[in-house]
Amino acid sequence: MSIIKRVAVLGAAVALLASPVAAAMTAAADTPAAGAAASGGAAAGTAAVSVPPSPAEAAAAAKETAARLAARHIVDVPVSFTVRNTNGSKAGCRTSGATQRISGHLTAPASVWAGGKRAVTLYQHGIASGEWYWRLDVPGYHYAEELAVRGHASVTIDRLGYGASDRPDGFDTCIGAEADIAHQIVQQLRAGTYSLDGTPAEGPATAQGFDTVTLAGQSNGGQVAQIAAYSFGAVDGLMIMDWTDRGLTPEANTRFFTALQGCMAGGRPSRDPSDPSGYVYYDLGPDQFRRGNFHDTEQRVMDAAAPHQNRHPCGDMSSQLDSVFTDLEHLGSIRVPVLLVYGDEDARVTGGAAHQRLFTGAPTELVTVPGAGHYATMARSAASTFDRIDAWLDARGL
Repeated sequence: MSIIKRVAVLGAAVALLASPVAAAMTAAADTPAAGAAASGGAAAGTAAVSVPPSPAEAAAAAKETAARLAARHIVDVPVSFTVRNTNGSKAGCRTSGATQRISGHLTAPASVWAGGKRAVTLYQHGIASGEWYWRLDVPGYHYAEELAVRGHASVTIDRLGYGASDRPDGFDTCIGAEADIAHQIVQQLRAGTYSLDGTPAEGPATAQGFDTVTLAGQSNGGQVAQIAAYSFGAVDGLMIMDWTDRGLTPEANTRFFTALQGCMAGGRPSRDPSDPSGYVYYDLGPDQFRRGNFHDTEQRVMDAAAPHQNRHPCGDMSSQLDSVFTDLEHLGSIRVPVLLVYGDEDARVTGGAAHQRLFTGAPTELVTVPGAGHYATMARSAASTFDRIDAWLDARGL
């Protein structure tokens, strides 16, 4: 895209941010409870508003998950990665350069250590979620568990600024930095230089290297993954879930620009009042979070997910739009196999087939999940989606 067109689009975005409608919406943008009231509550025909599990219920669900994994001979161990908050990607944006810690888990069948070729997939979550997206304590919907049952190793993380990972000032990182960090983690997975922060009941007690690494991302984690792939290479496969550069819906754009205006006002602390600032909620409360992400989803799944709604770093958001233009320039340079997964009732993303056509240099496969929303792997059809992902990984030796 020419610099003139890019400036024109950015100018239109600034005009939208300055509009009275956007300003009025921003007033409620960082108060989830108030946002739910402002959105008018649940619409007719939708599921009831989620009731979060109590701390005791959440602890019991986590204990049940651990027992189920152990019974299935699945290794599930905390891991961490020491990285630099730098940006050597093709998506230019500012960072602090500081050393940071990224936390996550390695989840794999114990048999993966028995010998032969070792393969792993590194997963990047979206802007409104966290590592929990891949590790929901609901039987049949714990993504990493379900892939392990099917024979695959997964590394799931909280990206920089999220969950258990370091949370710097929200303006000190960006989409390009998230891609750079993903690449650093890929390198550590290959070399076995990451840290095991626990001792698995089965498998080695020290970090092991992997011969094959696939990079996957959901929602704007898909953008992070594809930026890392065309900027650094070094991956053997790429999975894009629920992300398109040119197919964001009016609902998604409304959320995006409202939250962006909150960032232009300085944002809020990441979680607690004493935390670093520069963070903002994407959704105006739990009802919008539920409406925007789920379709044909069991109530127990939405109940389990609702408490995890979080603020995200403003630097990720403020760099995302310009990074779209960079994507359009470079997606054709990707040469590894690409799997694209979309729910056909996604309220935030459309045009999966059009996005697929941007990967002109790669073998691609498109999976459309009937009845699924933006969180496609949390729809009632999750098991069949896991099967499709399993088949794609197996067919390519990933």
